[in-house]
Amino acid sequence: MKKVFFLFLLIFASFIVAEAQLTKAGGGLAYGTGVWFRDESIDLSHKTGNPAINFKAIYEISLPFHISPSVSIFMPRVTKEDFIEYSYKQSLSAFLFDINAHYVFNSLDRFEFYGLSGVNVTLLRMRFKDSFPDGNQASTSSESAIGLNLGAGTYMKMTEQLDVFAELKYILSKRDQFMLTAGVLLNLDWLKKNETKIF
Repeated sequence: MKKVFFLFLLIFASFIVAEAQLTKAGGGLAYGTGVWFRDESIDLSHKTGNPAINFKAIYEISLPFHISPSVSIFMPRVTKEDFIEYSYKQSLSAFLFDINAHYVFNSLDRFEFYGLSGVNVTLLRMRFKDSFPDGNQASTSSESAIGLNLGAGTYMKMTEQLDVFAELKYILSKRDQFMLTAGVLLNLDWLKKNETKIF
């Protein structure tokens, strides 16, 4: 069922993006409150929550609606232990894929405020490696969750070419969390209109 839903989502998003105009692209840093791998609240080695790198694009359909796909890649949480007979290393990675719709409440000269809602896909992967005197053993385990995004954000125009953005959202799913993202967006629409002047 998840695969069918995800395939439908990709087709729907591709159709919308094909009809829209890419106006901004960029990225920044994100921070999440974290989720427990397989709901195993054993210790912090089973919880994400480290800072993430975020990549984001803005497609304008028609004001006041925008579509914004994004990817967040979290720094892995690595745990190591060394014993006399063996040692082990555990690494928990998290990847978030989002497709959000933005409703722009106002479009002022320097500021834009928007509400957002959309779909989130969270992928978690746990890697184990045990090292013994006579060799190593490794294994990988993963899980995924589909959820809904609800939040708000703002763009602030720094120059004609660059915007600063900040966004706060709640991911409602079986692996729910709050996320704060901030970064810089390049105004591709301005570059297209002024490329002859630049070059």
